[in-house]
Amino acid sequence: MKIGKMFGALLAVLFAMTTLTTTQASAATYRWECRYVPPGHVYSMVRADQGCEPLYWVTLPENGLWSCIVPAGYTYTATRVNSNCRLGGSTTQYQLAKI
Repeated sequence: MKIGKMFGALLAVLFAMTTLTTTQASAATYRWECRYVPPGHVYSMVRADQGCEPLYWVTLPENGLWSCIVPAGYTYTATRVNSNCRLGGSTTQYQLAKI
């Protein structure tokens, strides 16, 4: 199996695991962003990609969303430690709640 296919399969598994652990149905629209998180957005995953590092999985914030950052106008109701938010290690993810 080629490295690219293995990496794609790994990302699919990680995304599925993240999606399955979400506590509520989400209407969020996600997209990949290269090297930055757009203003007003949050990210729930970061990955290394050839030619674009870091690569962020971004969306607009909403109640119940697990995010790697807490944006202005939000607080959090729970935390969890995982490796989605940082390249090469574990860090905290926050479940967002609108203030």
